[in-house]
Formats: sequence, structure tokens, C-alpha cells
Amino acid sequence: MKKIFTLLLITFTSISFAQVDWAIKSIKSPTELESTATGTTLALTIECENKGTSPIYAGDSVIYNMLVIDKASSQIITEFPQNASRGSAAITIITEEVPVGGTYEISNTLNSNLYLTQSREVRLGVSTFIFDRTSPYIDSDSSNNTNFVDITWWNQQRWNVSVEDIAYNSNNIAIYPNPANDQLNVSLLFAESNAVSIELVDLTGKAVATPNMNQAISPNQYTLDVADLSKGVYILKVTNGSKVSTSKVTISH
Repeated sequence: MKKIFTLLLITFTSISFAQVDWAIKSIKSPTELESTATGTTLALTIECENKGTSPIYAGDSVIYNMLVIDKASSQIITEFPQNASRGSAAITIITEEVPVGGTYEISNTLNSNLYLTQSREVRLGVSTFIFDRTSPYIDSDSSNNTNFVDITWWNQQRWNVSVEDIAYNSNNIAIYPNPANDQLNVSLLFAESNAVSIELVDLTGKAVATPNMNQAISPNQYTLDVADLSKGVYILKVTNGSKVSTSKVTISH
């Protein structure tokens, strides 16, 4: 998990500095996520706590980021901001003094185009740090700056959570069977609303098969007819929003 969730650590040097202990007390929301036909809304509320020995002042800056990880595959489903897993962070400004022992909530409503094929158990992780740009703080205990909560991300039908034997790759795409005979199945763990395209191309780059996107087996699961294709190696290209992935596929009748 530590390899997946990269904490954003900021080190400042200053002649004078104040020690603080800024911590995440709890992740108050979301308690669940629910996909719709157009995506998923994530209402994030983090309850932070001043566990240090001096107040946190209005005007100080707070940075934070978030990851949602599929528990079954340990793959990142979504993150905020983009590239949060590689250290990117959002910033907000403290609007009122936080006394010693006091709490402060950070809230942000995130709208994503992603919706799930199947309801999944996911782990939401949040990391946050505080700093003042004129008199840098040094956090005396960074071990409590990260917190996790396990929740359910429901698909549109709110079907029960299930983990199939389908093996999803690092792009959260399953391609089976491979080698294929008469048909090739493609399953997306999640998809961006109205932004998915799939095509099978030969080694010259010519498209030789595409699924009927209006006749999916179930949401985000597609079938390509490959019965008439020659034996050999092909490339499956899957476009999911801004993400494009390619995989080798063998046709063997």
C-alpha cells in the first residue's frame, strides 16, 4: 500500500520555525460512492486536528491529496488531483484559527466521469500537510497525516459486491480468452461516460474488428467477432476518456 500511496512530504529550512502536529482525525465522507449513467460524485470531507502545542492560524496553507484503490486488485481507480500517487496535491487556506486540540474540516465535492461495471469494495486514502509560507512549520509527527477508509463503490444498479475470476490488467481492463477463437471479450472495471472506444487492429494498423457498443453483454463488457480473421497477432486498442491502452491479442482458430 505504501508503494501505491505516495505521501507528499515538503521540507523547509528556516532560521526560526514552529513545531506543529497536524493530523487527520477522520474521513467523514464519503461513506459510499454510487455510479450514475454520467459518472460518480465524491463529496470529500476530512476532519483534521491540531495535536500540537500552538494554534494554527487563519491564512495558513493546507495541502492534501486522495486516492481510491480497488481492494481486490490493488489498482488505483481514481485520484485527486491527477497524479496524486506521484506527489501532486491540492491546496486550501485555513479560514479561522484552529486552537490546540481543535479540529478543522476540509471539504471538496469532486465530480468524475467514471462509473463502475460492478460494485466494488474500495479503499479511500487521504494525505494532508500544513505549512505557512512566511514562517515554515515542521510537523513533529507525520505518521498521522494519512488516513484510510474502506467503503463500497456501487454500480448503477447497486448490485451486490462481487469479485469475478476475470483478471484485470494494470489499466483495469480484462481481455479474454487470449488466444481467442470465435470471439474476444473485453471488460472494463470502470469507464468514462460516453468516452469509450474499442478496436482490434492488425500489425499494419488497419482496424479489423470493433464491438457493437450499443449491444454490450452488460455495462462496460463488450464482444468482438473474430471468427473470420486470419490466425496471428493483433493489437487491441482501448480508449477510455483520455487514457489509451494497447494489448497484444492472438487469434487461434
